[in-house]
Amino acid sequence: MDIERKNYEGIPKTGSPHFHAVRAGDLLFLAGATAKMTSAENGSMGDQTRVILDRMKKIVESEGGSLSDIVKITSYVTDLSQEAKAETQRVRLEFFGDDLPASTRVQVAGLDGPTLLIEIDAVAVISRE
Repeated sequence: MDIERKNYEGIPKTGSPHFHAVRAGDLLFLAGATAKMTSAENGSMGDQTRVILDRMKKIVESEGGSLSDIVKITSYVTDLSQEAKAETQRVRLEFFGDDLPASTRVQVAGLDGPTLLIEIDAVAVISRE
């Protein structure tokens, strides 16, 4: 099986030693993404979620898929309050509609910057044909 490790034009590189995504057959593993180096870096949980999901949309579309091909996401959050949860859920519904992926939400002590509130990684299934 061929494995491709890729970075995508228009998506900032964080300086960390990893790729935006790794493709193995029909599986696309999207690395954890934050709003770092974007206009939402100092924004709300909802603002940061929107930037991250827009980035993921660009990646899956560049691979010939759509957000409906994302089958699993994991969200790492610094705030488990109902308000923060509601913000992210509203944005997720905007992006995924009825095609919501399986999801895990985990609270963490911090992310790669003091203003970052959420990091999301994902797995998509996109046929190579």
